[in-house]
Amino acid sequence: MIVRRLVDKYGMTQLQAARLLGITQPAVSKYMHNKRGIAINLKGIAHVDEATDRIAALLVSGRAQEVQVLSKLNEVSMRVRRGKLMCNLHRRLEPELNLGGCRICEA
Repeated sequence: MIVRRLVDKYGMTQLQAARLLGITQPAVSKYMHNKRGIAINLKGIAHVDEATDRIAALLVSGRAQEVQVLSKLNEVSMRVRRGKLMCNLHRRLEPELNLGGCRICEA
């Protein structure tokens, strides 16, 4: 989602976004074409969209320190876990898992 913001909202090329994120241009292309990063659909979830916007803006500002970006990524990932947004993925990957009693994401 961050890759898409950098390219679509800030007009970066895939190569520019790749360099900013420290990944390859082919990885950016895969994100842009939904070939990567699609295990959990987070589109339209307000707090994820807001965090994505903040992280992209921080990266584009040129003032981003790695620890700041990682901290913001950690915050959103914790909210995704606590919001039980990963349950469907777990169900697909581990069908025998009893999600009714699952407390994995509460840790």
